Amino acid sequence: MYPSDQHAAPTTRVVSQSVIPRDITDKFTQAASKLRTGQLVKDEYFTLFESVGALEIMDPKMDSGYLGPGENHAQALEDDYDITQELAPDEVVGIMDKLLCHEMAWHMGHPLSQTLFTSIYLDKLLWPVPNSIEETRFDRGNLAEEKLPLVNLVLRAYCLALVKACDFVHARVVSEHYYEEEDFVTQLYNRSLLTPFDVDHFYQLIDQAGSWVDQSDIDDTLKDAIKCRLVFRRDFLAAVEQDIGIMETKSTEHFESCLKQLPILKKSFDLGKPVPDAWSLKIQRKLASTLPPRPMVNVSPEDALAHLTRLCEDAIDIKEIVDYRGSYNLKNVTNVQAAVWTLLSRKAQPSVYIRSLAQTIIVNDLTILGSVSMKQFLYDELAELVLPASILLQADMDETEMPSDPRFQIAKRMDGFVKRFAQAEDLDVQLRTLSREPPLTMSNGEPTFSYPLGSWCYHQKLIQLRLIVQLGFELSIYAPEELPGMYWFLNYLCVTHIGHLDRIRTFILAASKLNLTTPGEKKDTVERQVAFQRSLRHLDRLTNHLVAMDAFAIALHALYVLLARHKLLPNASSPNAYSSDRLRYELRMKPFIPISLPEMVPYEEFRKEATLEGDSDVIVMDRATKAISEARKAWETTLSSGAFIPSEGSPAPAIEGDWTRDIKDTMRACIATSITIETVKKALSGARKESTKEGPKVGIQVEIPEQGSKSRWHDWWIVPQITQKTSSK
Repeated sequence: MYPSDQHAAPTTRVVSQSVIPRDITDKFTQAASKLRTGQLVKDEYFTLFESVGALEIMDPKMDSGYLGPGENHAQALEDDYDITQELAPDEVVGIMDKLLCHEMAWHMGHPLSQTLFTSIYLDKLLWPVPNSIEETRFDRGNLAEEKLPLVNLVLRAYCLALVKACDFVHARVVSEHYYEEEDFVTQLYNRSLLTPFDVDHFYQLIDQAGSWVDQSDIDDTLKDAIKCRLVFRRDFLAAVEQDIGIMETKSTEHFESCLKQLPILKKSFDLGKPVPDAWSLKIQRKLASTLPPRPMVNVSPEDALAHLTRLCEDAIDIKEIVDYRGSYNLKNVTNVQAAVWTLLSRKAQPSVYIRSLAQTIIVNDLTILGSVSMKQFLYDELAELVLPASILLQADMDETEMPSDPRFQIAKRMDGFVKRFAQAEDLDVQLRTLSREPPLTMSNGEPTFSYPLGSWCYHQKLIQLRLIVQLGFELSIYAPEELPGMYWFLNYLCVTHIGHLDRIRTFILAASKLNLTTPGEKKDTVERQVAFQRSLRHLDRLTNHLVAMDAFAIALHALYVLLARHKLLPNASSPNAYSSDRLRYELRMKPFIPISLPEMVPYEEFRKEATLEGDSDVIVMDRATKAISEARKAWETTLSSGAFIPSEGSPAPAIEGDWTRDIKDTMRACIATSITIETVKKALSGARKESTKEGPKVGIQVEIPEQGSKSRWHDWWIVPQITQKTSSK
């Protein structure tokens, strides 16, 4: 119809025929019975998304918009709980404790929609989004604090300080690397955690609430309980506000104060009276989320307090990383690495906030620990391991203006190495010409050079390879039948690494001797000699640790070979499985295929070494016995050497204590392995041999301890449990 038409066209009315329903169940069942197994009848445009969506509709567990029988929209979104009602002191304590439990549940990795955002009090504070601190009230009608001060002043101050603390934690976590949905849920559901408001407002409210409590006529026991919670909330807010400021202040007084309040909190948990109506799952319907409604997460006060205690302790111990300093007032790289590894590998694992805070402290704005540049940190590590008193680390382009000066060219190439870490050996060839490094004649009569940058890269690569293999033991990735081969591979990596450290040591010793014979000022000679000796001590520590791991790996490898030979080792794969030893080996070595050095061991060679082909049981048993004896001595030497290289820095008692416990757990695993070897030895020697080809019949059975069990002495060293077989009648 054109716009100029004066008369509208008549509207056609569609009248449908009357629908007569009929039961098609029998016909549908008959048609479905003719379908073959696995056959699917599906409309072309009815996808999996539509089918799942159809299942969710009207399902109260999945459909967040579902209204129950007789329920209207207002009833579905709003609760009958009156937030303006007066609360008794014990009810306020109960709400505070419940909020603390939900806060710790959020720290543990549960979403806000199932924890803090189920609180009606918090919901009224945060929605609608307040534009000023004055609007952050339970009743937006601006109910005066003089009316119901226990609720509108004390509880409000506690809630606001809690939300602001969550804001600081959330900001720190999202700025670092974490595993979404596994470690932490950062979703805020279109809510604000009061980010725009200055933290001083929250301190003032907490102080006002504390003053009111002191002057109130509340029972002394409940008064102390409320005051304790307010003091804790203020200290915890100050602690998370400080954040990376710990690098400047070197103070952990706020977390220490929190720890002092926790025993008082624990004693007064029973004083709180639960207020279940103050929490509701209906709030989930108002949150901006595509997830279906989920049940509320309830963490017990004991678990919440335990998690909070660990969080505060870990935060205090982070200061020990910041404090560590080495010679010449520079960071001791080895000590820093040992401290970080020990702290973050604690059991139970530090919370995601602590791990995020540690990440920021370690590297922030291209500086390490807030004071050392990344370049200087790398130079310190190179000086510790491969380049003590070397001109390669002393050259600086800022101090040398002439491009033709060798020092300028050295500094230029070293900067390129810092930025890329690539082509290290090519840079070594160029640098040895500029630094006039003399060759060293080896035992075979051929001259060779130190290749310091390539040696450092290879050292780091071997560390990562070893840790990957050991992490497989910790995560129980390997099947029982793979344990002999993987412990042999760990032994192979340790032997390769020890040989590499010996090569580095050879060149440092040669440079040290050359330094003593080179004419020059005595002071410079002494300083260089001190640097050489420091590197040699560092190499000795690394070698001792690797020798201990190597000996332990040899012992467990030999033990598992014996168990596998006599078919005592549990087998994860069934006889009809598609897997094979070769396929499993290819799967395990797949991540290492692109690596040229160390070369991947061919399967046939791996099979011979992993099964100790050609060695009798007596030889294998003797190998295990000698290796475990050497391992115990080596671990005792490692323990006596301490966690850190002696330095001028502050002590780190907490982190060193964790390291000591880890080494002692390893030594306990050594003792357990020694006992197991003797048990297997007696069982094999006392076994009665039959005339068949099956060999001796050993009357023992083997069980691999699970991760986390008491019989698993250490995550990396899996000692099999041996028990006597019960004779069947």
